[in-house]
Amino acid sequence: MSELATLTETLLAIVQNSRGWNVALLALSAFVASTLGANLSWRIANAPQSQFAQTARAWAAQRGMRALYQTARLAFYLGLPFMALYLGWMDLRSIGLGALDWAEGMRWAIVILLAAWLLLMLIWLPYLRATADIPASDAQFSFARRMVEMIYMQAHWMFYRGAAITLLTGVVTDAFYWGVIIGLGLTCLEAALDPRLGARLQHIGAADGAIWNLGQAFLNALAFLATHNLGLGLLIQFLLEVTVPHLRSTRAAPRKLGVAQTPPRPTHK
Repeated sequence: MSELATLTETLLAIVQNSRGWNVALLALSAFVASTLGANLSWRIANAPQSQFAQTARAWAAQRGMRALYQTARLAFYLGLPFMALYLGWMDLRSIGLGALDWAEGMRWAIVILLAAWLLLMLIWLPYLRATADIPASDAQFSFARRMVEMIYMQAHWMFYRGAAITLLTGVVTDAFYWGVIIGLGLTCLEAALDPRLGARLQHIGAADGAIWNLGQAFLNALAFLATHNLGLGLLIQFLLEVTVPHLRSTRAAPRKLGVAQTPPRPTHK
């Protein structure tokens, strides 16, 4: 009962004293929009007999619509956090860009980077070798596209995390800690509600990117807890992206059967 009373008092304090409701509602709106958009696009892509779905796919295939879609993604991932900062709904400290201790942060970043690098090398390389006969999916992006997606992910995580920190600041102790936990939880819930993720996890070649990104989200949360520095979190993810060979080959490797197989002789008719 005492724990329930404490939780109730904390929630009432957040409602009465928090100044972060504007950015919290904006983050929740972004969460709802992202979830609805993912489910709608999935239904359209997997409803081949629907006239509406056929029309929507035809529209989406046009070059102008693809450009509009990329513009909307840019506004969603980067425009929303910028708007929250511009309007004063979030401050730089809550997103890891203000009052930075670079010396202490660099020490933590080096430790986290080395530990993550060793762990990923021990786990990811054997996994790729064990599944070398499965080629990469068509969704594997180029290096430039992966860099853009990495920036989008960092901005998205930063926005959810910063909104939670802003909401809790001045209301609860350890606002940074609980803000990071809430932001990570919202990110995981958003991924769990995306039907595309469930479909990818059913196929090894397509699941790699989703598993890698989810691991990066947890690692980024840990790095922010230790450093409170957005730039160092981005640097850690970039260095892991370019130094850990986590991408699957686009062509399947031949299976090793132990006995060399000779190709069949050509027949002449």
